[in-house]
Order: sequence, then structure tokens, then C-alpha cells
Amino acid sequence: MNVDLGGNVALVTGSATGLGHACAEALSRQGVDVALASPNLDDLAYASDRLHALGDGDIFALEADIRNPDQISAFVDETLDHYGRIDHLVTGPRPLEPGEFLATTDEDWFRAFDRSFMSVVWALRETYPALDESEHGTVVNVTSPVIPALMDDLSVSQSFSGAVQALTRTQARAFAPSIRVNTVIPGPHEVPDLELLLTELVDDGHYDDLDAAWADALAGSPFDSPGDPLNLGNVVAFLSSEDARFINGATIPVDGGQT
Repeated sequence: MNVDLGGNVALVTGSATGLGHACAEALSRQGVDVALASPNLDDLAYASDRLHALGDGDIFALEADIRNPDQISAFVDETLDHYGRIDHLVTGPRPLEPGEFLATTDEDWFRAFDRSFMSVVWALRETYPALDESEHGTVVNVTSPVIPALMDDLSVSQSFSGAVQALTRTQARAFAPSIRVNTVIPGPHEVPDLELLLTELVDDGHYDDLDAAWADALAGSPFDSPGDPLNLGNVVAFLSSEDARFINGATIPVDGGQT
């Protein structure tokens, strides 16, 4: 894929690992200067080094926790100080929040609210002035994976995934035409988060082994293996480009046709 994004600047949250990192990689391969954020310095250092080696764009990495609005604000300010502009915002998927509905405490809900929903609100609010000034302003919100067979075990993640989709639709109309806002909904991809969740379900006795867990996660899909994270990242890069200039407020599943 080759889209005209060279010289643009993207801020990507949740970008040190998993699907968020795949989004950062896809943008970097298109020549975008990418600002990465993670609260884990080891993950951040690895992600930064990897993208320096693979991509064509510059990489700026900052320790930041998306559950803290002050740290998101500082991340945006530091990115603007470093690059002088922000053209694209990508909010990466938040970590999966396993747990059945009746076993989920109020504390779990409130903690996930900040991490899975308010983090998107804060990032949108802080980047809006820079995106509005850009000639290329876009936002792509990547929700937590939607996997039908695991819905009962992911009630928190699925609930806030729907909230992010609703936020996308309202802000797509409010921010247009200067900023386009879209959502990407992942299905099962080969990322550590999902592998860890499936392993935990095996350990808890939900499945006999990891193969059985993966088979259930892929149930209903015409594909017999999980998706390549970089393919999802390429969709995000396309939505950030001028080739997608008339796509706004869309909810795009990248799930192999599972839902």
C-alpha cells in the first residue's frame, strides 16, 4: 500500500504493543512522523527502536498513561513542541477487560471507563486545536476487539467499545469538514493481549487447551487463522489519507467477516 502521507505527523495512543503498535508501524512505513505513548518504558523503548528500523518516518516516544488526562495533555504538548504540528490522531485499543457481567465490580467499571472511553475523549479534546489547524486532520478510533464467542467474558470492553463508536459518530458530524473521524473495529488478531486472555481462559477451565480457545475465538469466521495486525494498521493509514477524504463517521470492521 502506498498512500500520500509523507511528512505528516500522527499521535498514536496505546502504541507500544499490539494493534496500536501495528497502526504506528503502518503510518511510519508511509513516511509519517509518529509520536508513541506508553506507561511502560521497556515496551516504549522496544517499540521506538523497532519503528526506527522498519519505518521511514521519525519516531518520538514519551512515557504517558492514557488513564491520566494531565499526562495526555502533556503528551500532546510535547508532540507539538517536537514536531510543531499534529495531523492525525489514532486512539489505539485499550487492554481487554476480562470478566463476566455479574462478577464485575463498580470499581472495575469505573477504572475501565477512564481507560477505555475517557482516554478517547481526553485525546480528542487535547488534539482538536492542532487537528483543526491541519490541512489533513483525521481521527481514527480503534476499539477493543469484538469477538462474538467471548462476549460474555468481555462485557466491560464490549460496552465501552460501543460507546467509542457512538462518540465517533457524533464528533464526525461536529468536526467535519476540517477533521474526519472514523472507527475501526478489530476482530481476532494475533496480538499478545488476546493470546493472554485465551491462555487465562484455558487456565480457568473454560477450554481444554489453547487450540480450542482460538477455534472458539475464530468461530463464524471464514478464515482459520487470526488476522495480521499490520493489515489493520494499513486500514488506519488509508483512513488517515486523502484517498479516504469522503469517509467520515464510518464504523469499519476488520474481522474477516466474522460479524
